[in-house]
Amino acid sequence: MERRLAGLCDPGSEDFHEHEMSFSLRTGVNMSPDVSIKIRRRFKPDIVFHNQWLFRYIGVPEPDAKCPVIVRKVINSICYSQDCMTFAKTLGLRMDYEYMAKGKLWTKGNIKIATNILSRTERPGQYDPASIKPVSDSVLVEISCALPESAEYTMAAKQIRDFADQLMPLVCMEKVDYWRKYCSTGTVASQLGPIPVPPM
Repeated sequence: MERRLAGLCDPGSEDFHEHEMSFSLRTGVNMSPDVSIKIRRRFKPDIVFHNQWLFRYIGVPEPDAKCPVIVRKVINSICYSQDCMTFAKTLGLRMDYEYMAKGKLWTKGNIKIATNILSRTERPGQYDPASIKPVSDSVLVEISCALPESAEYTMAAKQIRDFADQLMPLVCMEKVDYWRKYCSTGTVASQLGPIPVPPM
């Protein structure tokens, strides 16, 4: 996989090891969330970045059945907090799941490709090595592209689809309505499986 990406992407890649918690805000009567919020920081805290968090607000997918990828509005912001969980609860958010992602980030022009090896803690709030266990032996591949609000996304969606096709048969990327899958199963575990084509 890395050899294939090295040949397709821009020169060089960046390693990362991060901790992400996924929250949702539900105001309706159904199970589907109105908004998803991802809170992420560098894993294995150091002095500089331990309390620095990335808040990512993710809207519902655009209702475009002909688009080959998932398109959603995203707002990113940086915050500093020594107790981010308490802050999230005061906003009325409920945590759905959390995981640690370790991998590499590649680029191809405006396209970002992240390869992730996911792990999770068996004891919420405890992140010592004895509590961290792998989710699976698979690699999660995410392909995304950020565009200005209200920008035409058809061309960017096609570029992502074309790039994803070049990773076959190592990775078979599909457009999946994973929140509908989550609601039908009623389990959070499905959210930790591969999400083949993430939001742009």
